[in-house]
Formats: sequence, C-alpha cells, structure tokens
Amino acid sequence: MNGDRNFDDLAERFGSNIYGTTKGRLRLAIVQDCLKRMLARLPADRPLRVLDAGCGPGHLARWLAERGHALLLCDHSERMLAQARERLAEVEADVQFVHAPLQTLEPDEYGRFDLILLHAVLEWVAEPQAVLARARSLLADDGRLSLLFYNVDAVIWRNLLRGNFRKVASGEYGGHPQSLTPTHPRDPREVEGWLAELNLSVQERCGVRVIHDYLDPAVREARSFADLLAMERMFCRREPYLWLGRYLHLDVVPRDDM
Repeated sequence: MNGDRNFDDLAERFGSNIYGTTKGRLRLAIVQDCLKRMLARLPADRPLRVLDAGCGPGHLARWLAERGHALLLCDHSERMLAQARERLAEVEADVQFVHAPLQTLEPDEYGRFDLILLHAVLEWVAEPQAVLARARSLLADDGRLSLLFYNVDAVIWRNLLRGNFRKVASGEYGGHPQSLTPTHPRDPREVEGWLAELNLSVQERCGVRVIHDYLDPAVREARSFADLLAMERMFCRREPYLWLGRYLHLDVVPRDDM
C-alpha cells in the first residue's frame, strides 16, 4: 500500500474545503440521492450491514446510521477516523471503527456486507484494482457497491475549456501530492473494465457536479444553492451530461453469471 494517500496531515483542511463549500454540499446531496436509490433496491425488513471504506469525516456514515443501519467504518488516516468517531458519537447505532485501509480487512474476520461505500478512494491509491478486489471479497452475493471516483474526463474537459492545452497534452492530470486534488484521476472505461474482471456489473451511473464546475465563477456565485442542485439533479443521470461529472458514481452489483 506504499503510495496510497494518508490524510492525517490534511484532515482539518479536508473537512472545511470539501464539505464546507457549495461544491462539497452538492456532492453530498447528489451522493445521498444515489444511496437512496440503492437502499430502495436492498432489503427493507432489517438493518443493513454497511462498510464505509475510507470513511473520511463520516458524513455519509452518520446519515446511514441515523436510518438504523449497522456500520463498520475504516480509514487509513487516524485523524479522519477520529473526526468520524466524533461525528457519530451521539448517534444511537451499531457502529464499529477500524483504523486500517480497506485492503487489510479480511472477510473471515469482518464478514460480508449488504452495502459497501467506496467513495473518493480509487483516485488516491497506487493499486486501485487490488482495492476493488478486496471490496468484492467483502460484498454479499446480493449486496451493492457504491463506487465514487474522480473522473479524468472531467479534468481534461475543464482544462480544455480553460485553454490549458499544454497540461492536456502532457497527460499529467494528478494534483500536487500535498494538495486536496487527487493524484490519480480515473478513466471510467478503465474502472468499468476492472469491475467486469471481478464479475461485477454496473446497474446505474450518475455524474456528480456535471454543471457547477464548468460555470463562470460570477454566474456560479449569482445562483442559489437550490437552483444549482435542481439543475444537477436534472442532468446527473442523463446522457451525455453524466460523463462530465467531476466525480462519477456507480451502483455496482455481483453478476448473475458467476
């Protein structure tokens, strides 16, 4: 797991820069919409076993815990896990915290899960296929994987619109190692190829921030959050707009032909 990003040094900035901004609020709202659609396809007669892998500060984990589900949260960053523990401290739910990256979790020890959240992880690790393989081993046969990753096509398109042709021509799209810009933006075609190799099937795709990140800053500031969210929701699942999402969310299930 050498080369994987540990956010201990940026934990405080992560919370304010990601979730304390309009773009972070939009991301959270759209991903919650995606999870609502996934939960509607999972058993409703019992609490689900949920693994939040790379849980970060725990916003979605709390949202799920408040709905009565049993959660296991793991993260490579001790400081991130501490933030998540604090965020869920007052929630009466079955919650377990593990200070470890997903790759070290063994099914024999932790069992298998109805729902696995793997959000904003692939773009920070050196071996994404190994991460997906471990998630697959922890997923129940009738479970669902909620996969969110930073979309390299959106990075390319935004740089083209800005006239950063030299950067696009270089093929180097990762952020600085000490920044909050992901180091390994992922190609959706490659990611879906990896999923297919693991006998996983994509049931639904959703773009996250298909509009917001391309607006002129003055226009963006002039629009209310409600207006921005309404437009994002209108186009996030429509072709071809969904592929412009800064992040892509995939609803993933085991294939029937295993």
